[in-house]
Amino acid sequence: MSCKKYFQFSIILSAMVVFFGCQEKLPADFAGSGTLEATEVTVGSLVSGTILQLTKEEGDRTEIDELLAVIDVEKLVLQKAQLQASLGEIEASRIAADAAIAQASDNLENVQIRYKRIKELFAKGSATQQQFDDITTQFSVARSQLTAANSQVPLLDAKHAEIEATMSVLDRQIKDGTVISPLDATVVEKYVEPGEIAIQGGALYKLADLGNLWIKIYVAETDVDQFILGQDVLVRVDASPDPFPGKVSWISPEAEFTPKNVQTKKARAELVYAVKVILKNRDGILKIGMPAEVHLIKKF
Repeated sequence: MSCKKYFQFSIILSAMVVFFGCQEKLPADFAGSGTLEATEVTVGSLVSGTILQLTKEEGDRTEIDELLAVIDVEKLVLQKAQLQASLGEIEASRIAADAAIAQASDNLENVQIRYKRIKELFAKGSATQQQFDDITTQFSVARSQLTAANSQVPLLDAKHAEIEATMSVLDRQIKDGTVISPLDATVVEKYVEPGEIAIQGGALYKLADLGNLWIKIYVAETDVDQFILGQDVLVRVDASPDPFPGKVSWISPEAEFTPKNVQTKKARAELVYAVKVILKNRDGILKIGMPAEVHLIKKF
């Protein structure tokens, strides 16, 4: 065997020894390892416009419903004012329509009285055919005029409802110009600056709940029965000599192949179950992406 090949073989053999040696040295209470994660929310703009104000910087804390940004919505306010003026025009048209209905109704009533009188006279032979035909035509026209006058009301109502609906949309968009925090969190990224143009759907901030973290580990089928929902466990990180209390919040109902770069208690297990553990970030020591280990609590 050449020196080069012998050297490569030695490295591989050493790595295997270290790997399996580490596996053998795992404590009995070791359940699995992974990286710490947190609930992250990207806060975006729901409207387009100039960014007038940003209230937070990276690292700042924010509380739920606290102001994060103000977007210029002046154009939307002006559009709403135009619609309000249109509502005034509709109300004026409604008054005119009501007056037209009243006039057409009075006219129909008068024509109907004359129609009945001439019809009776025509039946007795005291009115001519021409007189009866004329009043019949007038009666028909009067009814058509009343029908036409009444038909304007539904059209005005529909137009009024349409404008009201559009104004409701504008009200919502105007409200969306004020961006508030959806949760108690920390600003981990800031994507824009005041004066820039916010695009509808564009990201403004990324927030993370750093007070409540979680880790997902993977356990073999033979070990999954050691976990139950609500179970207390310990989470260890290199940054702290003391473990953090955790709690099992979710156990996958389906098995999956072992993800890459995941250490399990039984390294050769092919099918594993995901187990999620939640924990409080005591004193802010824990960080997103920090490697961590989950250990079972010994029962005496």
